[in-house]
Amino acid sequence: MKVSWRFLVVTVFLAGFLVTGLLGTSTSMSFIWPGYVLLGLAGAISVGVIFKEVSFVLPKWTTAAVFALGAYLLIRACDSPVEYFAREDAALVIAAFLCYGLFLSLFTVQRWRQGLVYALAALVIANLAFAVLQNFVNPSLWLIPGYERTFPDRVGGLFNHPDHFAGFLAVTVPLWLALATFGRSERIVKMAWGGLAGLSMIAVLLTGGMVGLSALVVGVLAFAGLSCMIVWPNLGVRRRSALLCGIAGVAVVAALGLTIKTVAAGRLVENNVAKGASESLLPIWEAGLKQVAEAPLAGTGSRTSYIYGRAFRSGNLDVSVTEAEFVHNEYLQTLADYGIVGLLLLLAMLAVHFTHGFRFVKAYVGFGSSETKAVPRSDHLALALGALATLGALGYLSAFDFVMHMPVFAILAAVLLAVLAAPDPMAAALRQQEKAIMPGGSLMFANRSVVFGCGLAMTVFGVQFTRSEFNYELARLAFEADSRNFKQFRQLQAARELDPKNPFAFSLSAHAQVAGITPDTAPRDRRQVLGTAGRYFSHARELYPQDVFAAIGHAAVLDELGWKDRARRRLEEAREHAPLYGNLMLAEAEHRLRHGEVSEAESAFLDASAAAAFRDEEAALEGLRTISEWKLIAQQNGIHFDEPAGKIERSLVREAKVEERVVAGDAGGQGKPAEAE
Repeated sequence: MKVSWRFLVVTVFLAGFLVTGLLGTSTSMSFIWPGYVLLGLAGAISVGVIFKEVSFVLPKWTTAAVFALGAYLLIRACDSPVEYFAREDAALVIAAFLCYGLFLSLFTVQRWRQGLVYALAALVIANLAFAVLQNFVNPSLWLIPGYERTFPDRVGGLFNHPDHFAGFLAVTVPLWLALATFGRSERIVKMAWGGLAGLSMIAVLLTGGMVGLSALVVGVLAFAGLSCMIVWPNLGVRRRSALLCGIAGVAVVAALGLTIKTVAAGRLVENNVAKGASESLLPIWEAGLKQVAEAPLAGTGSRTSYIYGRAFRSGNLDVSVTEAEFVHNEYLQTLADYGIVGLLLLLAMLAVHFTHGFRFVKAYVGFGSSETKAVPRSDHLALALGALATLGALGYLSAFDFVMHMPVFAILAAVLLAVLAAPDPMAAALRQQEKAIMPGGSLMFANRSVVFGCGLAMTVFGVQFTRSEFNYELARLAFEADSRNFKQFRQLQAARELDPKNPFAFSLSAHAQVAGITPDTAPRDRRQVLGTAGRYFSHARELYPQDVFAAIGHAAVLDELGWKDRARRRLEEAREHAPLYGNLMLAEAEHRLRHGEVSEAESAFLDASAAAAFRDEEAALEGLRTISEWKLIAQQNGIHFDEPAGKIERSLVREAKVEERVVAGDAGGQGKPAEAE
């Protein structure tokens, strides 16, 4: 292969890596597809390297472990209950594999690997720059104009949530420290790596929570432990004493910082608990364990925590927590979604890579024995040691968050695992016993072939989904700006045609139909529009039966069409999927009130006023006031209702007003799952 062609492939890959890293800072799939398209394009055009000679062979166990895990995850995605969610996991798996495979296939010399390190550094610098702008200019600032961060209480760089920003910076610190300590770069470059590590640590201390700070500590300790293992045999008594003193000093500073953070966090939790707010991970993990019990061997399917997180939501979780969506523990998440088989494959893949990388780093123990060469200089060693420590910190962070469901973390982990699979291509070449029939060996040929196939598929489908998501976002923004603006119908039609498996495009189409109804609409036209909306809702239900937000609007439309029993069944079905959701209780109360079932409606309003999730006390109280007014009017006319289901303040009767209900429910709650807190 010509150098110019290889340069093109590497350039496209690095562009895809950067775009994915910049846009893939949340779990939303709306903006990530352009990055995936570039990664796929790099994989597709890498067909030009499929027969190129390579100076090393891939390790058997690492390659087999990656192939087995990837194949199992994709097979389970094909069998998941909601195709749209399964696609999100499948695309993430393919993108990670493309990064893994392309790194092994293309980055076979150190200068190319250095370029990828610079790309990763650019992502960190971009996040730090945005953090500065958010602190001094606009706290909600984000990369794409017109869209803002939804958690602007603390700066978060390009990340929607500040804790994810701190976690990303924390896990990359060991890599910068390794490059500054063991790399062969010029002095000024090493100082730059050290400076980047220092800035990242300061940002974590200023903006991160306890999980991000502890991930930083874990990563730095892992780096320190590996470094001491290498240099300790080469140190004299004096240097060993100095090293121990330095470690002790750092430990004291770290302990002091942790103590301050812990006290501050403790006070924050105490204040929140006093106000009735508790966001403990324990109730979320409890729901995850219940999900595991549903299908312990093979799991319930890709991203089905969206579904079971609602169904098994704990009543101990505070009402202020909307939807957890993820289990907030990647190991438990894998066990729940993909079962024991998936978790064992994941752990086996991590084990073989860590073992392979650790053996390489351990080979440098005692390397050189003179006083002037106590620290070995090797770019391969620096990258491998940094990868081990960074992945260790990322593994710790994954025990308390859903970071591996964010593309930026996934591609970072994939590249670092590839580093551990082939930490030094030249060293691997020395172990090659005989010339392989296929260039690079059969495993490299298989790796390149699968990368090409995945890249081609990602390019084709990525372009299609990019267009679909673009039209959907245009329609959503137009609907939110003016729900009766007919401009969104064209975008919605395009979104449905490009992606007929997107349930949110159909449910938003239904809401748009209903929003177009005005008081001047003729009864015949009104019924026709409602019938169209009902068909859209029905199709969305086929694609995503567990969408409780769409169920509210669907039931309201069915009621308006005179299909009382169908509307009730739709609400009852939704209540099974989300038994603690107050918005569903309100919808049921309004449905029963609409059909004159006053006592049942009153009971539902009372339940809604004390709901454990999506509680709207004001709306529930307004419903109770309406019932009070009806009872008063009935008593004045000699009509007697059944005894009330609960105690109602009689002083509210004089203030009672009949509220005009929206036909299709609250469209504001309709949309794709947002990033969980």
